Parts: sequence; C-alpha cells; structure tokens
Amino acid sequence: MDILSGKEDEYEHKIHDVMYVANNIPGVGISIDEFDSVFSVGCKCIFDCTQGNCSCVRECVNYIDNRFNEEKSSKLILECNPQCLCSNNCQNKLVQCGPVDCLEVIEIEGKGFGLITNKFIGKNQFICEYAGEIIGIDEAKKRIEENKKLNKMNYILVVSEYIGEKKITTCIDPTYFGNIGRYSNHSCQPNAKLVPVRIESLIPHLSLFACRDIDIGEEITFDYAGDNIKNIANCLSDTPCHCNSDKCIGFLPHHPI
Repeated sequence: MDILSGKEDEYEHKIHDVMYVANNIPGVGISIDEFDSVFSVGCKCIFDCTQGNCSCVRECVNYIDNRFNEEKSSKLILECNPQCLCSNNCQNKLVQCGPVDCLEVIEIEGKGFGLITNKFIGKNQFICEYAGEIIGIDEAKKRIEENKKLNKMNYILVVSEYIGEKKITTCIDPTYFGNIGRYSNHSCQPNAKLVPVRIESLIPHLSLFACRDIDIGEEITFDYAGDNIKNIANCLSDTPCHCNSDKCIGFLPHHPI
C-alpha cells in the first residue's frame, strides 16, 4: 500500500545548532520582495484539475494516483495554489501536503548522518523536500569556498532549470536552516530524484520523488548532479564519494557556478 504525504511536517533535527524549517526561507543575495511574491491567479476548476484545460496542469497531469507523472520530467511543474477554485482534495496538490511520515535520520558509516525509510515507498511517490535557506549565486560560491577552507561538510545544493530559453538557478543552503531532506546523501546510483515543483510562487520547492521502489530500511539517496551536469567528468569535487554503488564515480559532483 502506498504511503500518502502527511498534512504537516512534524520532523525535528537531532543536531542542536540547526533550526528546523519545513519550507524555504530567504537568505543573503535574495530579493525579499521577489521571494515573498505569490501568484495572484489560480485555475478556475471546480471539480477536477486532472483535465487538460486546467491552467495549472497545462495539458499533461503532474501526478497520477498521487505519484509523479514521468511524462512531466524536464517540464514546468505547477501545483494548484491558494488562489485556485479547486478543493483541498485536488489531485494536483501533493508536495504542499508535506513529507511521508516514515523517514528516520541515522548515522551511516563513512557518511555521517543519512536518511532511511521505515516503510515501503513506491516508485514516483513524493518523499520530502530539500528545503533550507535560498541564497544568491555569489553567496553560494562564497560559502562553498569557506566550507572547503575549513574542511566542513557542504550542504549547499545548486539546481539549474531551463524553461524555454531561460536558465533559472536556485541555490539552497540547509546548513543551519533546513528540513529532513538535508540528511539525504548523494549516490551515483540513487533511488530518488530531485524535481523542482512550484506551488505559490516562482521559487521552486526542490522535491524528492522515488525513482524506483524503496524497501524498508533503505537509505534515501539522490544524485547531487541530477540532470544539471552533462559532462560529469569535468565537474567532480575533491570530496570522495562513499555511496558504494556499482556505478560509483569516486568523487562527489559539484555544480559549476
């Protein structure tokens, strides 16, 4: 049986110097006005947002039976927002309902903390967001360099999207402000994928979906490079990768910002 996302995020950090935030917060290098801006209109659907005429769905549904529709991969994903006329039970409202309730943070040898599931998660199910402090590109570069100098763990995630001919880059740092997703480690052969989902504004919710069935006790992992990096050989950091997968490339990828 599939696990449906909970109605709210009730997780907490085991680390005392990290503040739990269920959603992204603005940080250095981000316009507060831009961050706080929200969509002023929504769909006019009263009964069903799974049809092609829904302005949020845009011809091809985002989710089928509460699972990500792979046909929408690499396309703009818009969930229905508070301005929409549809109900709270709308099938185009998934990420905003919160993470699954079966995630657990444990210590994993060679990796530090990691994220596992204590229930079965089916392919294409939503798991959780990778949420934290949204920062500008220059600030991301600065923090990444500081982490290198101090030999500190780098949690900063940089994701680039191409919407038409426009490139949008989002930098998230969950080091001191983050959610349960910050504990998800990299793997060169991951069981989850990162999908940008927009709900109430243009700021994306970086959402983890299972890319295959995930069994009880398995670690939740995703590829830090994702689809952002085409020539992975030229974008490797000097940090050893400990994913131990058959396809391990030896070092963690990094986004060339």
